[in-house]
Amino acid sequence: MKYTTAALCLVSATLSVAAPTAPVAQVSGRDQHAYAGFAVPSIIKNHDIASNLNTQDVQTATVRNGGIETSTLYDIPIPEAAAGKTCALVIRAQNVGNGDNILGEQAMDVFRNSFTDLASLPSGNLRDTELARVRFDAATGFYNFDKVGFANPAIEAFPCPAGKTLHWETVAVGEFDINVIKQDFSLNGADAPNGLSVGWW
Repeated sequence: MKYTTAALCLVSATLSVAAPTAPVAQVSGRDQHAYAGFAVPSIIKNHDIASNLNTQDVQTATVRNGGIETSTLYDIPIPEAAAGKTCALVIRAQNVGNGDNILGEQAMDVFRNSFTDLASLPSGNLRDTELARVRFDAATGFYNFDKVGFANPAIEAFPCPAGKTLHWETVAVGEFDINVIKQDFSLNGADAPNGLSVGWW
């Protein structure tokens, strides 16, 4: 799996075909919240659809490209500091062409999963309920909620589950979709980290 992901990153970095972008009408702009903080994943695993195996990694690698398909699994602990706040999914890819590779459909479906401890899940994904579809905006470096692809995203604004851990998965959309995003595991104040996070205000 590590070899597959590394090879995929290399291939995606060298592709020269311009990737299609979604029509403006398909994508909702991100609300410009003044975030008070962010929670980042405590662990990420890439799930190989063909083998059903999970491999720990330091990046999102949500891909569908010919015979290669991977999704990405996350454990995201929400700290007590978020109690009483409103939370939202935030995905940032600010290093496209320099570590992040976004090509093709440039979109991901986000699911809630029923595993309880990703660290002890060597295989399977236990996919449960779809929560949202997001689509990359190259002008901002953020993924926006695609309300045509999924009309009522449950994680655009939701009560923060302080003290609990969210178990999520990102899944590729369409026939050709590459979303490889290096994850920041440390935080820099109110600046949104690269990769997937949950912000609150």
